[in-house]
Amino acid sequence: MIQIEKTRAMNDWRDLKVMIKALGAVARLTIVYHLTRQGEITVTDLTDMLNISQPLVSWHLRKLRRAGFIETRRVGRQVYCSLNLQRFRDCIQRLNGLIDPAILVEALPVGATLIEADASTEE
Repeated sequence: MIQIEKTRAMNDWRDLKVMIKALGAVARLTIVYHLTRQGEITVTDLTDMLNISQPLVSWHLRKLRRAGFIETRRVGRQVYCSLNLQRFRDCIQRLNGLIDPAILVEALPVGATLIEADASTEE
């Protein structure tokens, strides 16, 4: 039972790391900004808004989608993107938990576990 809780806690840390890394680019933050204001945008429209190539927009969207921040749907040749607001709120809540002295984190990674957690999600 304790091992299951430790594994779950470590997965939570890794998940938070993936979310933070996904937000770690100005282009991706700009995409989030546009999606919060427009609701749903096509990749083509994002390409025009950002004034960068479509493959580069798609690369950034893939990072955000893998972190769970973006949902996509295809209609014919167009791909529509929308922000998963609940996932974004979850990330903010978890970050607040790191800095709130009233919240005690039960399983902080240390030693080899800490190093392994960092190495296991590198791209």
